[in-house]
Amino acid sequence: MAKIALIDSHPLMRECISNYLSGSDYAITLQVDDGKELIEQLTMENVPDVCLLEFNARSKTGYETIKMLRSAWPNMKIAIYSMQTGPVENKTPSGADVIIPDQTSIAAFKSTLDNLIQQ
Repeated sequence: MAKIALIDSHPLMRECISNYLSGSDYAITLQVDDGKELIEQLTMENVPDVCLLEFNARSKTGYETIKMLRSAWPNMKIAIYSMQTGPVENKTPSGADVIIPDQTSIAAFKSTLDNLIQQ
C-alpha cells in the first residue's frame, strides 16, 4: 500500500481526495494545510511514497516546499495540482515528478498517481 502525504489549504479538498484515495491502495499518512506544516511533521518513520501538493498551499509556496522536500527526501515522488484558474502546466519547471492539470477527472487523477507509484 502506497503512503501519501496530502498538502492542501482547503479542508474540503483534502477530505474529498483523502476519502477517494483511501478507498484504493493508498494510505493517507499525513494531511496538512501547507508546506511548512508538512516539513515540521515529516520524520523518517512517516515519510510518504508520494507527496500530493496543492501548488498554492499557504505559508510555503509550492516551489519552496518542493525544494525542501527534494533536499531532505530526494527519493520521494512529488505530484502537484492546483485549483487556481489557469493551467498548472505553466508552473514548470517546478521540480515535481508529475503535474496534474485542474481540468483532470478524478479517474485520471488516480491513474496519474498509480503510474507515478509504479515508476
